[in-house]
Amino acid sequence: MRLTLLPIHRPRVGISVSASTLSLVALRRPWFRRPIVKQVRERPLPSGLLKVSATEPHITDLEAFAQELRALTEGLSERTVALSVPNRAMHLGVFAFDRFPDDPEERAGLITWRFREDLNLTVGDARVMLQVFPAGTGTQVLAVAVRQTILDQYEEACGRAGLIPVSLGFSHLQLIGLYRRLLKGTRRLCVMHWAEDEFMLLLFDQGQPVFLRTRSITGGTQDLRRELVGTLQYMADQATTVHETGESSFPLYLIGGQSNVSITQLLGGEATVTVPGLRGGWQLEVVPLGWDSLPAHLNNQTGSLNGLSAMATVVG
Repeated sequence: MRLTLLPIHRPRVGISVSASTLSLVALRRPWFRRPIVKQVRERPLPSGLLKVSATEPHITDLEAFAQELRALTEGLSERTVALSVPNRAMHLGVFAFDRFPDDPEERAGLITWRFREDLNLTVGDARVMLQVFPAGTGTQVLAVAVRQTILDQYEEACGRAGLIPVSLGFSHLQLIGLYRRLLKGTRRLCVMHWAEDEFMLLLFDQGQPVFLRTRSITGGTQDLRRELVGTLQYMADQATTVHETGESSFPLYLIGGQSNVSITQLLGGEATVTVPGLRGGWQLEVVPLGWDSLPAHLNNQTGSLNGLSAMATVVG
């Protein structure tokens, strides 16, 4: 199974796993046209079947989970699937380097060290996946670390269900890939995605990731709004020279599993967010990205945020 950050080739069936739900999206791919959504399915999982963490395997009963996958995919002839697993299975980091080595083993060791030194995270024997952004005299690296035992368990469950998982990823990054053609900023842009009890905010400057923050949320949309505004302020306060200069106004893309109007309501319907800071602060234009922004023909098929994550595995 191929661990991917922003995969290019995808099968026609995508499955997204959350702690409480399985979601499936099945596509038809006409030549030279947008993909057409054939089906969107969702299936709640029994309580306690998944215990999500970044350190231990998630599935408490492999055969029961395989049965849930069989029920989700019943009647489908396609058996190759793209899989999205819970974001909390991984550690995610953005790291800056003056010089980044070419040797894969040296890279992995260096990233493991930076996870420990910068983020106080011991990733141990985790599998490390990188996306490298060279520019000028330095390099920015977007890195994922995930334990192989977690990946192996999902692969075994798929095998028991008669499925062949050809790629695996995480919705935080897959959704950026899904909407990447819509992400426009002359220099800088910000992307926020939330899933269940966690959100991620990622700032890009000249096409490079320069700031990342993930946070747990417990109080619904009010907590989400508070954490978002607080994170934007923290980002402005911590801004380094690389993104102090240049644009003071840029887009903030909010990715969610609702309509664009509903997503905008998370910020009280505001079209812009003002962040005080150096040189007059920032003005962020709110751009919602939900089901009605998808680069696919929906055929009146929509679903939840977890369903949107399943869509991200096969469209983009």
